[in-house]
This record gives sequence, structure tokens and C-alpha cells, in this order.
Amino acid sequence: MGILLSRENSELRKRPLRAIIQSPDYRLPRDLRTWSLDYLSRRAKTGKIYNDQVLCLASDLLGDDVVKLRAGRYFDFMCSNLFAPLDIWEAGRKSPVLRGRDLILDPDGQLISLKRSRLANLIGVSTLAFTTDGRLLLVAQTHDNIGSPGLLAPSGSGALEPKDVPANMADWTIQRIVSNGAERELREECHLKPSEIEGSSVVGHGRWISRGAMPEFCAVTLLRLTGDQMLDRSPRRVEQSYVHEFMPVSLAPLRHWDPSRPLDMLPEHRQAISWPLALGLACLAECINDESWPLRKQLLTRLDG
Repeated sequence: MGILLSRENSELRKRPLRAIIQSPDYRLPRDLRTWSLDYLSRRAKTGKIYNDQVLCLASDLLGDDVVKLRAGRYFDFMCSNLFAPLDIWEAGRKSPVLRGRDLILDPDGQLISLKRSRLANLIGVSTLAFTTDGRLLLVAQTHDNIGSPGLLAPSGSGALEPKDVPANMADWTIQRIVSNGAERELREECHLKPSEIEGSSVVGHGRWISRGAMPEFCAVTLLRLTGDQMLDRSPRRVEQSYVHEFMPVSLAPLRHWDPSRPLDMLPEHRQAISWPLALGLACLAECINDESWPLRKQLLTRLDG
């Protein structure tokens, strides 16, 4: 369903990557607009959707001096990235009018870079939040959630929005923007106050192939609450269409943490793990042995406790 980008992840953890928002906003290519209304009408029947402004990734993390973001609309993402796995046929034709795979793969079968992509490439963000007693907070998503319906998701997950860009910073970094967005999603979905969040660190990046190879970033967050305190809460009414319940769970012992086998970190729930959750677990397993990772000692103390 997706790929983890280890080289980019190393750079994300090693140094700040400056980011800018460029103009103009993303616009759907004409050939995709031709089919977009019919596709939207079909998708709208299968889940809760909205059309707020979001941030999209217009460049790759490596190879340029700066990471380029641009504004777009959620419908642009639906009509490009979510459209990409499909082929469009017309009656009487022996070949498709549009081959969705050509939107994400080049003629040699290689993934098209974000810089060259014609898709919106909405930036997905998520975080794995750990309680003071070392439990990972999971979110059970409803079947109306269009992201990973009915599956277990990270503690907070969603899309970057323009409000996640700091207004008072001369030099923005993609790490700071991602952390802001991941913590906002965490507060919204898990009914948290800002004071209940101790801090976050970006741990990785991947591309969600089954969603048009969209970029997905993941972080780890430390909470100032126990798992039992989280069980006393319920989702906010505005989130109940997307969030079924919170689940503080214990991870497998560290000896079972393997970036290539992230499902082994949650053996009791492996059949219900969403791809963003698997990505986050893989990135966490990848960086837990990195002594330069700023949250390593604090997290290990919580897990050992």
C-alpha cells in the first residue's frame, strides 16, 4: 500500500529542512477535470468528505534547496490522487481513455517524483502519542472515515492545512509545520488541550501508493496523561463521524521492533492496522536506536516504566 523512504527519513531527523509556500495554488489538469464531477459524486456516497483548503507538496525532500508547498482543496486531492488507481473506459474503445497508473509511474515503471507529478499530493500527517505510563494511544476510525474506514489509525492523523504554518517565523521548516499539523489533528481527534502535550518529533516520511502515492509524514508525541485518564474521555461530538473510540495499548517488547515488520509491534491488532499507523511504527522502530533522536531517552523511560 505504501513505501517508507529511509534516505529522506535520515535527512528529516538529521537537519532542519527549510520550507516555503509557492504560488499559484494547485489546479487540476484539464483531462482530470473532465471526469472529476462524476468521480466526486460516487465517492461522496461512501464517506464523510469536506472541501477545506489544504497544503500540498510540490517538490521532493532531497535535491532542492528548499521544500516547496502550495495550497489546494481537498476535492483536488480526491480528483487526482484518489483517482490515480483507476482506469477510465468509454464504450466502444479497446483501450482506456485514461490509465490511472500513468499518473504515478513513469514509462519505466518507476515512481514519478513529487516535483514532476501532476497530482495534488496533499500532505498527510500523523503522530503516535505515548502516555506517561508508556502506552500508545490508537484511534479506532468509523466506517464513514474516508481515510482508513473501520481501521486503527495513529493517535492523530489528517492533512496539513495553511493554519499549520507558523505566522511568526521568518524561516519555516517542514519539520515544524508537520509537527504543528500532527499535534492539531491529535488535539482534535483525542479531545486534548495544548497543555496536555509535552512535545513532538518528526520521525519519518513515506508515500501512500494506493492513494496516488501521496506524501505522508509521521511524528511521535509525548503526552502528560496516563492511559487510564484517556479512557475517561470520549470523542468530541464534531469528531464522532470519524472517531469511534480511543485505545491506549502496550507495544510488543523492544526486541520485536523491526522497521521491516511493523505489524509485529502490535500483534493483537495486526489485522486492523491502517497504513499510516504501520508507517509510523516502522519509522519509530527505525529511529529508536538512533541516540541522536531527541525523544529517545524519554520514550524509553516511559516504555521501561
